[in-house]
Amino acid sequence: MMLRCLLALLALTIVVVDSDAGPLRRRTATGQRYSNSPPVVVVPAASASSPVSPATYTAYSSPLLIAGSESAAVSGASGDGLDEVNAKRVARGLPPFLRDDSLTHAAQACAAFRAQHGLFGHTSNDFAFLPAGAWANAAGCAAYPASYGWMSCCVYDNYTYAGAAWVMGADGRRYMHLFVR
Repeated sequence: MMLRCLLALLALTIVVVDSDAGPLRRRTATGQRYSNSPPVVVVPAASASSPVSPATYTAYSSPLLIAGSESAAVSGASGDGLDEVNAKRVARGLPPFLRDDSLTHAAQACAAFRAQHGLFGHTSNDFAFLPAGAWANAAGCAAYPASYGWMSCCVYDNYTYAGAAWVMGADGRRYMHLFVR
């Protein structure tokens, strides 16, 4: 009988603690809902000669993103993350990635979108941010305070070309994105 009471108390404690975290709680707290209509994904127009700026954004439609919530503002701070990614690779004895401008532009656009919408992880289709004619095998992303350093997936994978970028969100997290091929 005592064991059952302890197990019931443990289960109740887990339910209470888990209800304060996770996507369901965050979605309920922010009023976000999944939408059947595809929201607009903002992608910078591909241009190897000019940096990504809000004035060069082009709209594309992408299904399954969380819609219906107010967008978080972005602080405006952003940067190229490939040097940071390559430093981590070299520290492990791996060859550095070769820079690909198309992948870099796509990473910048995807990181900006994720920062604007507060998405810790991937969008419904990260590859929709790739400019026409560009391709990638994989994408890695993360959103942590800048003091954590680069934290996305694909950093130590066996690819040759990459594009990496980060955008500082209004929530104080650095939204990192990495495309590799």
